[in-house]
Amino acid sequence: MLLYVINLIYLLFFLLVYLQDRRRLINGFLFFILLMISGLSLVMLAGETGNPFLFFLVVIIGIIVTLILLTGVFIILAISFYSAVTLLRKEGRSKANLLSLLVGIGILLWLFLGMVSFKNVEINDVLSVIMLLVNTILLYLLLIFSNFILSSFIYGIYRPLLRQDYIIVLGSGLMGGNRVTPLLAGRIDRALKVYRRQADKKKKPPMLIMSGGKGGDEQIAESEAMKQYALEQGISEDHILVEDQSKNTYENMLFSRRIIESREQDMKHLRILFSTSNYHVFRASIYARKANLKAQGIGAKTKFYFWYNALLREYVAILAMHKKTHIICILILVVIVGLASLLMHNPEIVTRFI
Repeated sequence: MLLYVINLIYLLFFLLVYLQDRRRLINGFLFFILLMISGLSLVMLAGETGNPFLFFLVVIIGIIVTLILLTGVFIILAISFYSAVTLLRKEGRSKANLLSLLVGIGILLWLFLGMVSFKNVEINDVLSVIMLLVNTILLYLLLIFSNFILSSFIYGIYRPLLRQDYIIVLGSGLMGGNRVTPLLAGRIDRALKVYRRQADKKKKPPMLIMSGGKGGDEQIAESEAMKQYALEQGISEDHILVEDQSKNTYENMLFSRRIIESREQDMKHLRILFSTSNYHVFRASIYARKANLKAQGIGAKTKFYFWYNALLREYVAILAMHKKTHIICILILVVIVGLASLLMHNPEIVTRFI
């Protein structure tokens, strides 16, 4: 009974924290704890009631979790190479497109080193220490990645009310220097879907802010091409604003906020959305918070092979946001694990201090 009460209290606590600000990474960690407590409650309830459905549900969940733990590395390996091959074939070679390939190669190297350290006893001590330190770093990075995925997942559980005042569409580069790419068109279409649904409800449609400056290899600003695309889709020019100075996501949010501030006397009660690709929504929401813009995000779907590689890029960018903290944490873990390994292999060191 106590566990059920704890579960309920923690659920209310989680919802309070989550609804207060959906744009925080800590939400993923808190959600994971909620899953663990809820799982224990489900197991206990199935045992106490003897309900066959609950027992079957517990068994199915247990099997799924076990399979993921046993085969997760190989699933990620297969996805990494599939994404890499498809991406390079369809999108061309670039540094950004190589990330999934590097992950796949890294997994193969990790598996190979693990096999070598296991089979070769004469060098096992050296390799085991190396693998222990490598595994410590990888485990840390995996935990941060899992938290990022959970945070992104629960952030994505959002359906905007059809009472929006502004929708900011984030730019992403042009094709041929002057035309909207399919990826960017998806972002605009996602915004237009909300725009039209709101208009169909006989409500005042939101203002669209096309946000994106002119890149070095572009003939016009991204926002101008985005505006032209929206006009071709039948959107009135009176409902489109252009922000043509931004060079990155943070500036998208900051400069768009300034445009809204120039038009509104009070922003406290405004409802603002931003539209981007689904893999980019969570990190963009963090930049919106940094820019002091109270806005929630919606994401356009992307093809799986592209989404996976892009998600890895988002994760690297999230790490870079707090790189000093992560470096310190990794160094502390490596020192602790290294000392523990040293003491285990050389117990006489302990006896010297006793």
